[in-house]
Amino acid sequence: MIKVHNLTKAYDNLLVVKDANFDISENQIVGLLGPNGSGKTTIIKLINDLIKPTTGHIEFKGEKLNLNAKNCISYLPERSALNISQTVKSAIKMYSDFFLDFNSEHALHILKLLDIPTSKRLSQLSKGQKGKVQLALTFGRKVDLYILDEPLDGMDPASRDLIMKIILKYKKENSSILISTHQITDIEDYLDSAILLKNGEVIEFGLVSSLNQLHNMKLSQYFKEVYKYDEEII
Repeated sequence: MIKVHNLTKAYDNLLVVKDANFDISENQIVGLLGPNGSGKTTIIKLINDLIKPTTGHIEFKGEKLNLNAKNCISYLPERSALNISQTVKSAIKMYSDFFLDFNSEHALHILKLLDIPTSKRLSQLSKGQKGKVQLALTFGRKVDLYILDEPLDGMDPASRDLIMKIILKYKKENSSILISTHQITDIEDYLDSAILLKNGEVIEFGLVSSLNQLHNMKLSQYFKEVYKYDEEII
């Protein structure tokens, strides 16, 4: 579904993504993994065509990324761009008016499962509750690719498993999900493949089962090994 070819992004002389290569197949959940500052959000913005690559390119279903591809992607950003003065109900109405693929009933049911009152303004909600509203809007759409940037950020531990189950239930059939996070433990059992980033470079990419076998440990354990700090500097 997605092929990333030699993707590089630089701001002035600062390289934030360096020669990245990976692909996302149909009906896959792919983890884009790495600590803060590793380049995850930049890659997500490149796939969403919000910024342009310095070099390299991205293909969506065999064609270079274009406007038609953007209509097939539902994006959950790390920071919501919704107007915080609007009510949850009005946000649902806005998505329903704007996106032909939006299913209001599904979005409202997700909000009910997550115990979010639709009459409240977004400004009255906590950070975690705002994230849940954005999740409902994202999965109210029925598209080929969902891109989630830190969807579990600000969520209490009890909500995280429920959110992953909601994601699996309400995604479009045979669609794929790219999920960016540094909270590996909460999602590793749901992942088919993983992309590990370090300082803007893809250092590992493959099936989670293959990576587990290769390194003889679970992905969350390997993540800690790769990104552990140097205790001597403390």
